Amino acid sequence: MAKSQKKLTWAMCVLFVFSSLLLQSVSAEGNRSIPFCGKWDEDTRSISSSIPISAFVNEDVLSIHSNTKRSDMIICISKDGTVLYEEAVPAPETGCITIDLSEFEPGTYSVELKNQWGGCLLGKFLIN
Repeated sequence: MAKSQKKLTWAMCVLFVFSSLLLQSVSAEGNRSIPFCGKWDEDTRSISSSIPISAFVNEDVLSIHSNTKRSDMIICISKDGTVLYEEAVPAPETGCITIDLSEFEPGTYSVELKNQWGGCLLGKFLIN
Protein backbone atom coordinates (compact mmCIF):
# COMPACT_ATOMS: atom_id res chain seq x y z
CA MET A 1 0.00 0.00 0.00
CA ALA A 2 2.78 2.45 0.88
CA LYS A 3 4.55 1.62 -2.39
CA SER A 4 1.46 2.38 -4.50
CA GLN A 5 0.88 5.60 -2.55
CA LYS A 6 4.48 6.65 -3.29
CA LYS A 7 3.96 5.98 -7.01
CA LEU A 8 0.73 7.95 -7.02
CA THR A 9 2.42 10.88 -5.26
CA TRP A 10 5.32 10.77 -7.72
CA ALA A 11 2.94 10.65 -10.70
CA MET A 12 1.00 13.63 -9.35
CA CYS A 13 4.24 15.61 -8.94
CA VAL A 14 5.30 14.82 -12.51
CA LEU A 15 1.84 15.79 -13.79
CA PHE A 16 2.01 19.06 -11.84
CA VAL A 17 5.44 19.95 -13.26
CA PHE A 18 4.38 19.24 -16.85
CA SER A 19 1.12 21.18 -16.50
CA SER A 20 3.03 24.13 -15.02
CA LEU A 21 5.45 24.11 -17.95
CA LEU A 22 2.55 23.95 -20.40
CA LEU A 23 0.83 26.91 -18.73
CA GLN A 24 4.08 28.92 -18.82
CA SER A 25 4.44 28.19 -22.52
CA VAL A 26 0.87 29.27 -23.32
CA SER A 27 1.26 32.39 -21.17
CA ALA A 28 4.54 33.32 -22.85
CA GLU A 29 2.96 33.00 -26.30
CA GLY A 30 0.11 35.36 -25.38
CA ASN A 31 2.45 37.91 -23.82
CA ARG A 32 4.86 39.02 -26.56
CA SER A 33 7.78 41.18 -25.47
CA ILE A 34 8.73 44.19 -27.59
CA PRO A 35 12.50 44.55 -27.99
CA PHE A 36 13.73 48.15 -27.92
CA CYS A 37 16.74 49.82 -29.47
CA GLY A 38 18.07 53.21 -28.42
CA LYS A 39 19.13 54.68 -25.10
CA TRP A 40 17.14 55.88 -22.13
CA ASP A 41 18.86 58.65 -20.19
CA GLU A 42 17.06 59.27 -16.87
CA ASP A 43 18.47 62.71 -16.11
CA THR A 44 21.28 65.02 -17.15
CA ARG A 45 23.82 63.37 -14.83
CA SER A 46 23.26 59.67 -15.34
CA ILE A 47 23.56 57.51 -18.41
CA SER A 48 22.73 53.85 -17.93
CA SER A 49 23.46 51.09 -20.40
CA SER A 50 20.42 49.17 -19.20
CA ILE A 51 16.93 50.09 -20.31
CA PRO A 52 14.50 50.38 -17.36
CA ILE A 53 11.51 50.17 -19.71
CA SER A 54 9.75 47.02 -20.89
CA ALA A 55 6.73 46.56 -23.14
CA PHE A 56 4.48 43.65 -23.99
CA VAL A 57 1.56 43.00 -26.31
CA ASN A 58 -1.05 40.62 -24.97
CA GLU A 59 -4.06 40.14 -27.24
CA ASP A 60 -5.37 43.71 -27.82
CA VAL A 61 -3.41 45.48 -25.08
CA LEU A 62 0.00 47.14 -25.16
CA SER A 63 1.55 47.33 -21.67
CA ILE A 64 4.53 49.59 -20.99
CA HIS A 65 6.36 49.36 -17.66
CA SER A 66 8.99 51.64 -16.13
CA ASN A 67 11.18 50.31 -13.31
CA THR A 68 12.24 53.79 -12.18
CA LYS A 69 9.31 56.18 -12.80
CA ARG A 70 11.84 59.07 -13.00
CA SER A 71 11.02 60.26 -16.51
CA ASP A 72 7.95 61.68 -18.19
CA MET A 73 7.18 59.59 -21.25
CA ILE A 74 5.81 60.45 -24.66
CA ILE A 75 4.39 57.37 -26.38
CA CYS A 76 3.93 57.42 -30.13
CA ILE A 77 2.49 54.48 -32.10
CA SER A 78 2.70 54.60 -35.88
CA LYS A 79 2.19 52.41 -38.92
CA ASP A 80 3.89 53.05 -42.25
CA GLY A 81 5.02 56.50 -41.03
CA THR A 82 1.53 57.62 -39.99
CA VAL A 83 1.08 58.45 -36.29
CA LEU A 84 -2.03 56.68 -34.98
CA TYR A 85 -1.63 57.27 -31.25
CA GLU A 86 0.31 59.75 -29.11
CA GLU A 87 0.17 60.34 -25.37
CA ALA A 88 2.27 62.18 -22.79
CA VAL A 89 2.45 60.37 -19.44
CA PRO A 90 3.86 62.05 -16.29
CA ALA A 91 6.71 60.19 -14.53
CA PRO A 92 4.70 59.02 -11.48
CA GLU A 93 2.18 57.29 -13.78
CA THR A 94 4.71 55.35 -15.90
CA GLY A 95 4.91 52.28 -13.65
CA CYS A 96 2.29 50.50 -15.75
CA ILE A 97 0.70 52.06 -18.82
CA THR A 98 -1.88 50.12 -20.83
CA ILE A 99 -3.07 51.05 -24.31
CA ASP A 100 -6.08 49.44 -25.98
CA LEU A 101 -5.16 48.17 -29.44
CA SER A 102 -8.54 46.64 -30.31
CA GLU A 103 -9.31 49.31 -32.93
CA PHE A 104 -5.95 48.86 -34.70
CA GLU A 105 -5.92 46.97 -38.01
CA PRO A 106 -3.67 43.89 -38.39
CA GLY A 107 -0.09 44.76 -39.33
CA THR A 108 3.31 45.85 -38.06
CA TYR A 109 3.48 48.93 -35.85
CA SER A 110 6.29 51.03 -34.41
CA VAL A 111 6.25 52.31 -30.86
CA GLU A 112 8.54 55.20 -29.92
CA LEU A 113 9.14 56.28 -26.34
CA LYS A 114 10.78 59.61 -25.52
CA ASN A 115 11.61 61.38 -22.28
CA GLN A 116 12.57 64.91 -21.25
CA TRP A 117 16.29 64.00 -20.98
CA GLY A 118 16.69 63.09 -24.65
CA GLY A 119 16.16 59.36 -24.15
CA CYS A 120 14.50 57.61 -27.06
CA LEU A 121 13.55 53.96 -27.55
CA LEU A 122 12.11 52.38 -30.67
CA GLY A 123 10.38 49.01 -30.94
CA LYS A 124 8.13 47.16 -33.34
CA PHE A 125 5.19 44.87 -32.71
CA LEU A 126 2.70 42.88 -34.76
CA ILE A 127 -1.07 42.80 -34.49
CA ASN A 128 -2.66 39.72 -36.05
